[in-house]
Amino acid sequence: MAEPLDDIDRKILGALVEDARITNKQLAELVGIAPSTALMRTRALAERGIITGYEAKVNLSAVGRSVQALISVRLRAHDRDQIDAFTSRVPHLPGVLSTFHTSGAIDYLLHIAVGSTEELRDWLLDNLTTDPVVGHTETTLVFEEIPGRGPLPD
Repeated sequence: MAEPLDDIDRKILGALVEDARITNKQLAELVGIAPSTALMRTRALAERGIITGYEAKVNLSAVGRSVQALISVRLRAHDRDQIDAFTSRVPHLPGVLSTFHTSGAIDYLLHIAVGSTEELRDWLLDNLTTDPVVGHTETTLVFEEIPGRGPLPD
């Protein structure tokens, strides 16, 4: 059984989700604890696997990838070797932001970003429609991404 989060842990997580670049001193002041305690608690959250990393958010338009799409993928068969091969290959394709292995009628949902609708068409042809394990795809263009607050604990 995992050790439960206390109010301090929740405040630290909330502050880091809001701004992962906050200094330890600022974090301590915000949460109301000593900087040494903030550092110790943050490290403990990482050691417990609750904080799994920090990432930079990139403006996709600024790097030439203004067209985003969600692609639903259904495999032809549910052979373990084909599933494993697809799962290990697809996240490493250029432009893939996220790969979700899902339940239901769709096996995978891919979030990709490319430079144009022509690039999207070519990406689909080069990476999915010519893949013999892929039975069906459906592409949905993303007009706007509206981020949520994140997975903050209750």
